[in-house]
Amino acid sequence: MKILIISSNLIGDTILSTGVIDYFHKKYPQAKFTFLIGPSAGQIYNNFLAKQEIILIKKKRFNLHWLDMYLNVFKIKWDIIIDFRSSLLSHLLIRKKKYIFKKEKNMNHINQLKKFFNVKNLSLFIATSQSEEINAIRTLRNKHKYVVLFPGGNWQPKIWPINYFNQLIVLLNSQFTDLKFIIVGSSKEKYIYFNEIKKNLPNNIFINLMGETLSLTSAYMKKSNLFIGNDSGLMHLSFASNLNTIGLFGPTNDIIYGHRNHKSFVIRTSENFEYFNNINIVQNKSYMLSIKPKHILDVIIKNKLL
Repeated sequence: MKILIISSNLIGDTILSTGVIDYFHKKYPQAKFTFLIGPSAGQIYNNFLAKQEIILIKKKRFNLHWLDMYLNVFKIKWDIIIDFRSSLLSHLLIRKKKYIFKKEKNMNHINQLKKFFNVKNLSLFIATSQSEEINAIRTLRNKHKYVVLFPGGNWQPKIWPINYFNQLIVLLNSQFTDLKFIIVGSSKEKYIYFNEIKKNLPNNIFINLMGETLSLTSAYMKKSNLFIGNDSGLMHLSFASNLNTIGLFGPTNDIIYGHRNHKSFVIRTSENFEYFNNINIVQNKSYMLSIKPKHILDVIIKNKLL
């Protein structure tokens, strides 16, 4: 059985859709999956045992990447096509059955997927390799508790100030003992944030994972105690890795992308999303200043996250 996944290029949306992949994999255990996906998000499925192929698509001018996508898959008769991009492509291919998912407004993304696919529960997953799991086990010792921090993001207005992250580390160290801090993000974000987040703090309390793969990052998350970070793909990676997660929100929609359960918490600015939706956002300015380090500490203590 052959299943084609036309995936989102966004890391976060791709991670949130892993529950759908898991559902179809369990429903059709002999099926092989082919993924049409962007280079950054594609690594999410590197260790997925049921993958047939990962076809990485790079965006081109004049939307010519869609032609590349078509040429890669048009010769195959697909049993099922699952299109997370609501694209014309899925109509042009030979298939027995197709699912074309279209986003709704003001409904949690995972609940949208449950509703569309008529599934009660979706289990998000990040497949990690044995070598990645061994790497995490050897590095993370039981005598410490590990806090994963993501200080970056792809949009400046939603990024919590790096000096606040630094202050938060100082505050956490004053309240808890034997903490280590795992800093995650891209290689580009490392040059922007890493030295600042550990400013005036001892080097031996930090583990630098910036620039590492998403699956290795997930392997470390699965052995950690808490994630704190901006609304991002890394926040969704934490949730999918079953890690206690605190997501920080301002000018992005926590109703759609926030996670709220006994292990996952949203802290947002004093302004709600509607406020940001009705103002002109300055692109090089952070709108996250009303969230203070003390607010995060309060959530951690109240819910016994460390």
